[in-house]
Formats: sequence, structure tokens, C-alpha cells
Amino acid sequence: MVGNTERTCIHSEWTTNQPTCFGLNQENDYAMEKPPTILFRHQNGPIAQSNDGKLIIYPGTTLHMECLWMRRFGNPKWNVSNSFRTYPEGWVTDADEGRDSSLEYRLSIIEATEEDSGIFTCQTPARHEHSIEVVVKIITCPIIPVRRGLIININDTKMGSKVNLSCANGNSLIGASEIICLPSGNWSAPLPVCESIECGDINMHIENKSTPRVAVLSREVGGRASFSCSSGYGLRGPIESVCLPTGEWALPFPSCVEVQCDDPGAPENGYAQGSAPYRAGDVVQLNCNPEFMMQGQPIIACQDSGRWSGGLPKCVQACSYPGTVISGRMSSVKFYYTIGESITFSCDVGLELRGATMVKCLKNGKWSNAIPTCISLEAINKSRMIFKD
Repeated sequence: MVGNTERTCIHSEWTTNQPTCFGLNQENDYAMEKPPTILFRHQNGPIAQSNDGKLIIYPGTTLHMECLWMRRFGNPKWNVSNSFRTYPEGWVTDADEGRDSSLEYRLSIIEATEEDSGIFTCQTPARHEHSIEVVVKIITCPIIPVRRGLIININDTKMGSKVNLSCANGNSLIGASEIICLPSGNWSAPLPVCESIECGDINMHIENKSTPRVAVLSREVGGRASFSCSSGYGLRGPIESVCLPTGEWALPFPSCVEVQCDDPGAPENGYAQGSAPYRAGDVVQLNCNPEFMMQGQPIIACQDSGRWSGGLPKCVQACSYPGTVISGRMSSVKFYYTIGESITFSCDVGLELRGATMVKCLKNGKWSNAIPTCISLEAINKSRMIFKD
């Protein structure tokens, strides 16, 4: 231990600094006049150091203890207090990855049992010693009870086991999120609890059109509140907030700003009816010049997003409605006809067509012919008789 062995609580504060503990095997000092350092490595099970300095081994674990000594000065030796069995010892070999055969003299306890407990001492040729008291013992911690809302990632109670804990449904964990089974058979911290946390109301201090409307969907941790604005205003900032484990809504909150759309302009060969500034809800009427036909929507609206509901239409040259054939029919009746479009004509029964049966819209926006007329056969016969006379 490095630091004070006692601390006193005075006026809600602890006296002195918190002490720290350093393992005896953490100083690599090879001086001949000092006790040797001992390194620990283990396989197939846990080991731990108790508060009183003993090395606790869980049964079935294989432990390697490596005494550090410069090999060129001779061989150290291991002395064991128990007579249960003979333990393999010797210098590590180059086959042991990451080990140093010129420094590490090893003793191994293979698949430890309780009878292997005892004091293991490494003695150097200079007669300096370092002893480790080994205790092989089954140590388990109490079974973690089932608590409502508490999620346990693994319910292993063996010494050295780490258990991660969390809460379901977004509840807040009060206590440690990880506990470890100590050599004392106790968990490293009390079992935590899950506490249901809710966020309160969202109070917007300024109440006018720039203040967003709030709709709380859920007040639980992870729940959401959505924001919206009055007509003609748009959100600047996040559209929603999340309830945090602290019981507070995530910041920042948005604000509402008046929406304006840019001047949309006018289509080529056309004009627009409307005047800036354009606010949300305003509409613009778009028109084409005479002899031009509109392709697209004639009305666009400024939306709450600050964008127009559509793009500008096109004004393309076209032929206007040529007129009505008296007592006859035409193949298509429209306000405008595209370049190259044709119309055919026919007369009612008993009438004869005088003129072109078809007219075509030319590139200059004019019809190729005048519309025909429908004349009765009686009128035709009379005109013929007059001509003969």
C-alpha cells in the first residue's frame, strides 16, 4: 500500500488522499542484493490477489510463477512448504513466445487443487528470497437476484467474473454498471437498481408566432417531443428532442422564423402576376403571351419550407383555336395546338364541305389554311342553275 491506511469523513469530505496498492511483482529489479521479482501468468481459470497479499487460485487453473534472475550468475531454486507433489521448474525456453530465457526461472502448478496450497519461495544464489503464499480455493460470489428491468449480460459467480449490468426500457441505472467477483467472495459493488425517469414539460418562455408548438410523444428515457410552427413560419433547428437519462430534454430547441420565397421570375415568352415579398401561402399566376401555349402548372404557391410548389412552366409557340365549323365537326377542340398538330373537318349529313378538309399548325404559329364551310346540297344546286341560266 502506498499512502495512508486510514481516512476519516469530516463535514462530508474524506481526509487525506486515497491510497493505492501495487503488486509485489510489478518492479523488475535484477539487482543481486535485492529479493527477486516474481511474475504470474495463468491459464484455464482465474487468479486474484487478496487484501492480505495472498495469491488466490481457482481449482483447475494452471499457474506459472517466473522468478527473475540473471541466468549468467547461476540458477535460483524454488522451495515449497507443501509435500503434495513435485512441481516442474526450470528456465523458460525460446519456444515460450514473449518469454526471456536469460531472466525467467519458472515453477508451474498444473491444474491446481486445494492440496497445492502453501508458500512458494524463490531463492537466488545470493541467498535473497521472495515468497508467495498460494491458496487454492473455490470462491464464488452470491447469485445475482432477478430484479425488475435489470439486464444481466452473464450470471457467472466464479471469482474474477465480470458482470455487466444495464436497464431495460430506457430506465436509468443507479449504481455500478460492472461488478467483479472478488477473492473475498463479495461483489466489488452493491447491486444497482433501475429507476424509471421521465422528462417534464418543455416550456418555451416567449409566446408568439416565433415560438414552436410542442407535442410530447413519450416522456420516458428515449422518448421524443416534436416541434411545429404556425402557418407561414418554418422551423429553424431540430424538428424533435429526445428525453435523456438525466431526465432532461436534449438541447437545443428550435425556433420559428417567418418563411419567404425568392422571386420565381417569369417564363420565357410569358409573364407572372404577383409581387414580392412572397410569404408562405402566397400564390403566383403565370401566363403566356398570345400565340404561345403553356406547358406546366399555371399557379405555384410559396410553401412553409421556403420553396415554391413547382417550377416555372414553359411557353411554347402554338396555334390558337381556329374557330368553329358551322354545321360540321372538327377532330380536336382545344385552346392551343402544338406546332405540327393537324385538325380534320367533316360536315353533317346533307351538307358538302367547301375548303380544305385538314389544316396544320405551322412553325410560325399560323394555320396552313382557313377553316372550311359546310353548304347544303340545295344551295349548291340553286347556284348551279343560276350559273346555267
